[in-house]
Amino acid sequence: MIDPEKISPVADDELLARFIVNSNEFRKDQSVKPKLFMPYKLVALSVNRHSECSEKETWQFGHEVAAQRKKTLYGRSDILASNCRIEPLDVVPKPLKGNPNHADVIGFPPKKEDQLSLATKMAATAGKRIVPPSDNARD
Repeated sequence: MIDPEKISPVADDELLARFIVNSNEFRKDQSVKPKLFMPYKLVALSVNRHSECSEKETWQFGHEVAAQRKKTLYGRSDILASNCRIEPLDVVPKPLKGNPNHADVIGFPPKKEDQLSLATKMAATAGKRIVPPSDNARD
């Protein structure tokens, strides 16, 4: 986990996790749909940095996200920060209490069709769905 006292900017080569909490955000072949990369009401997209984070910690953050939203954790999709930095978007650290690895993709335009265009580009470069390990799996 990133040291909360030493939060660095998000590097282009950093791997980010986007947690999947809706079954309609991925396909049968495990590829992810643009819906996964659509921002919510705040016009920012929540992601989690892999930097200095164990696999176990990453999944723990995913379970917390799902629990907070009262959803099921279906998995995650990993994407390079550089693939989220599509003009006009940027990726910035946004540490949360208990999760210094949290970041936001910011700069989405207000119109849904423009957001969908950007989300489609991100989904095309994102990794396929990674299923969460069973509760007794080790990291």
